[in-house]
Amino acid sequence: MTRDVIAYPQLELYSSILGYVGMICILIAFAMETRGIISSRDSQYLLLMAVGSGFLGLRALHTWELAFLVLEAVWMGVALWALSRPPVEG
Repeated sequence: MTRDVIAYPQLELYSSILGYVGMICILIAFAMETRGIISSRDSQYLLLMAVGSGFLGLRALHTWELAFLVLEAVWMGVALWALSRPPVEG
């Protein structure tokens, strides 16, 4: 990304840090789920996904990556929606 595309270049460092923290949240959730430590329906998994997607969405907004922004917004929305619903037994 060039500086010409990034809005508010003075926020680049913070935006970049948020992006990396978001990526780490998603990767931790994925690794824990694939190792059987948590389920994809657990609130910890969904919270990590929602936070991670939100942070990556902010980074995508800052760098004006619209396709990535839509992906992260939907991903975060689904995770938050799932968090707001009671767990399904069975």
